[in-house]
Amino acid sequence: MTGALLKSTRQAPGCRAVLASLFCLLVSIPTDHLGAQTPSIPRPETRRNLVLLTLDTVRADALGVNGSRTARTPNLDRLARTGVNFTLARAPAPLTLPSHASILTGLYPPAHGVRDNGAYRLADEQVALAEVLREQGYETAAFVGSFVLDRRFGLAQGFDLYDDDVTRDPAMLERYEAERPAGAVFEAFDRWLGVRDQRSGPASPPFFAWLHLYDPHAPYEPPEPFASRYAADPYAGEIAYVDEIAGRVVDALDRRGLAHRTLLAVAGDHGEGLGQHGEATHALFIYNSTLHVPLLLHAPGLLPVRVEVDEVVRLIDLAPTLLDYLGIPAALGEGVSLRPLVRRYGREGEGEPVAGGELTAYGESLYGELHLRWSPLYALESEGFKLILAPQPELYDLAADPGETTNLYAARPEVARRLQGELGRIADLDAPRDPVLAAPPDDETAARLRSLGYLSGSRPASRPGREGTAPDPKGKLAVWQQIQLATAHLGRGDDRTAAQVLAELLAAEPDIPLLYDYLGAAYVRLGEWAEAERVYRLAIDRGLATAANHAELGFLLARRDDAAAAEQAFLTAIQLDPASVVAHHRLGDLYRRTERHPDAIEHYRQALEINPAYVFAWNGLGMALAASGADDAALAAFRQAVEAAPANAPSLYNLAVQLERMARRTEALALYRRVIDLTRDDPALDAELRQATAAAERLVPNN
Repeated sequence: MTGALLKSTRQAPGCRAVLASLFCLLVSIPTDHLGAQTPSIPRPETRRNLVLLTLDTVRADALGVNGSRTARTPNLDRLARTGVNFTLARAPAPLTLPSHASILTGLYPPAHGVRDNGAYRLADEQVALAEVLREQGYETAAFVGSFVLDRRFGLAQGFDLYDDDVTRDPAMLERYEAERPAGAVFEAFDRWLGVRDQRSGPASPPFFAWLHLYDPHAPYEPPEPFASRYAADPYAGEIAYVDEIAGRVVDALDRRGLAHRTLLAVAGDHGEGLGQHGEATHALFIYNSTLHVPLLLHAPGLLPVRVEVDEVVRLIDLAPTLLDYLGIPAALGEGVSLRPLVRRYGREGEGEPVAGGELTAYGESLYGELHLRWSPLYALESEGFKLILAPQPELYDLAADPGETTNLYAARPEVARRLQGELGRIADLDAPRDPVLAAPPDDETAARLRSLGYLSGSRPASRPGREGTAPDPKGKLAVWQQIQLATAHLGRGDDRTAAQVLAELLAAEPDIPLLYDYLGAAYVRLGEWAEAERVYRLAIDRGLATAANHAELGFLLARRDDAAAAEQAFLTAIQLDPASVVAHHRLGDLYRRTERHPDAIEHYRQALEINPAYVFAWNGLGMALAASGADDAALAAFRQAVEAAPANAPSLYNLAVQLERMARRTEALALYRRVIDLTRDDPALDAELRQATAAAERLVPNN
């Protein structure tokens, strides 16, 4: 069932288990001086527009221009060949949110504070590219393709429009893997351009538009014709699809006469393992299979053409570079402008080495520490060598061994010591890494939590010892591969197989917090309530329970009418993660069923403050308001539920019931007809909604 019904006497489960996506996860390097000159500020009418296109989960070698022999990428290749291609660009983390935070701020994760997906949020005091450009008179708009970049995670700062309307499918609400296809992201951008043209015409101020295309992220499910064309390699099919969308972006600019005065940047946020080093996807390791990303710049008349920069650059350098080319003398982040490097390569010829000014690149993954109780990993790449700091450290000569297969740590101790010393100066590895909360509670909520004996904060699962005492992820490769396998089964809906794999893993590895989340979620989806409760209680007993564990335990306790224990579980979930929309919503449901309507209304509203499109909370709020006699407010809430999910039958049904209660029978009958149309011949319809539809059919004449 996808939402509660106003006339129901029993509460439906609501949104099922929320899976923290395995794939969506995851200190400061001294500024290198490349001789950038401070530009003068151009007049408003001469300023170039800026379009930033970020490609999720795209390896540098996935582009034809960078050597791909699988996916065809003619549009991206054309941009590279008529602009600048940075062939050795490095991401700071193999995770979507931390890497995008670095792209937009020019800071490494230790400096901007976003070290993982979900629990972390870019703090308001950080300065982002959109804020700088808006202060310079730019219109700013963002169009993101995945829930992992939802506005609650802090990247919306500086944007006049932040379009994160990722899904209209209520079943995908609050799931990190929720996405909208690249074509839908482009269409939202294209509509915005059209409205902007109608509003302002030729006198429009310059604009900054960011488009995020998530499609290459696993599971790989490209649309046709790419699915058929790349049936043997669906990842390549996803790459070919986003290449087509990149071409549409260029065409949209061209047909509006904007291409000649737009600076276009294309950047990958991280790569994909594709089996290298035993990693099918990304998140855990920091080899260049997941840190080497494409980076392209294209601007007719502003940038040289056919320039390949074959030196290491960083994603933290992108924002300073863009500001430099736009003529905006603002310092941003700890990266540097790459304009002098482009100038040298453009002048001296493709591929010629440039002496001096070589950059060092930092990378990290805390995924092993935060989710698996394994050691974190840190990397530094400098002068052709790369050090990976781990319990068993690694050193690679990238010129001789670009695949990072031969560990020279013991053979080259002088290089290892130099890089380790440099890495120690970059990052305080023992500094606290508590997250900036994804949605800090307001004062009233914090006070209530404290009155119940809770702290007003969220923390990851209990942390292991420092690196050197926790297991090295390399030594857990077989376990990691099984986790990736189980996650793939979950993504395909094969919950039974996933549960079998996860149960075996948990028996052998009882100290991995993530396994309790995944196995409990699989049992919930299978309807095996007792097994799910057993798993969540095991996590609590071992001190490994997360907010998701407690929220799901609360749901199970509420199912068997243990209201007091369920309330405690939901409050604990909210204490661990105040941004848990699911916990707030389910606690509201519990309070509504026990006729504590003011408390229910409060928690529904808190859920909606975090996610205004959460249809389940709008439905619950409407029912609580209706039970309190606030008919007009209830009607408004149900209308919001329908707006959030126009094809959601429970939302339409509840709105029809409320209209009928308010003696607006004609409007109610029209909605009942829509409910009947939506639910007719639906084999998945649950008993409660089927009963409600039957009641609606009795009310609707001549149906």
